[in-house]
Amino acid sequence: MTAFKKKVDGLWQQSPQKSALKFFAELSNLVRISLFQPGCLCCQNLLIYQEERLICHECRKQIKPYNQPVCSKCGKAIRENGDLCGDCLADPPPFRKHVSYARYEGVLKELILSYKFKGAERLKKDLANCLVELVRSRIGENFDWIVPVPEDRGRKRETKPVFEIGILLSRKINIPLMRHNLIKVKKTAPQVKLSQARRLRNLDGAFKIRDASKVRKKKVLLVDDVYTTGTTIKKCTRQLKRAGAEVVAITLARSV
Repeated sequence: MTAFKKKVDGLWQQSPQKSALKFFAELSNLVRISLFQPGCLCCQNLLIYQEERLICHECRKQIKPYNQPVCSKCGKAIRENGDLCGDCLADPPPFRKHVSYARYEGVLKELILSYKFKGAERLKKDLANCLVELVRSRIGENFDWIVPVPEDRGRKRETKPVFEIGILLSRKINIPLMRHNLIKVKKTAPQVKLSQARRLRNLDGAFKIRDASKVRKKKVLLVDDVYTTGTTIKKCTRQLKRAGAEVVAITLARSV
């Protein structure tokens, strides 16, 4: 009841700026919602405003891009913007550059997990919007194709999360999505459960380009959800580069 009372008090304090009709509409919505107790996916507080969907306003405010210095090649956090990290100096990755929207933590992490594993499909618009913001603010160049990192064909999910986000990204930034040319040809164990050494072996021979002519001499924006060790992105990039493409990679979040 404390949370409910705080919401009512908030509506009452805002009432001078609202019409009476809108105030009572929001109050009616608050009473209706409180009876069924739908809660924010992240903080479990009641979703009491009509425009709130799955997550509350306060949690949505916490979804912010990472604005600290990062490696100009792989996007790893470093001290000075524009520098290369030690890993990229010692062993440069195959992509021209990789950038993540934010760190894999907090609200964004919860949204990614809920979308991928809990069937919260409506979150794909919020996640796609993060990538739109990333491309416009930190990439700032044109591409011939958007290419989503493919999943196992036999993986049991109602949706293909990265592919679905790629579709929305394609529409919003007006770059065509390349469908089913970069494919996964080997079923593999989930990377999240493996050590870095096993991640590398796990994805050996896992990806393939069906028609190299479609990406030869093309600029490709490779899209995935989370960058951990970078193994998946690097394996996919190597296949695209062998076919003659130039690759820039983006992800929603980076865990390291």
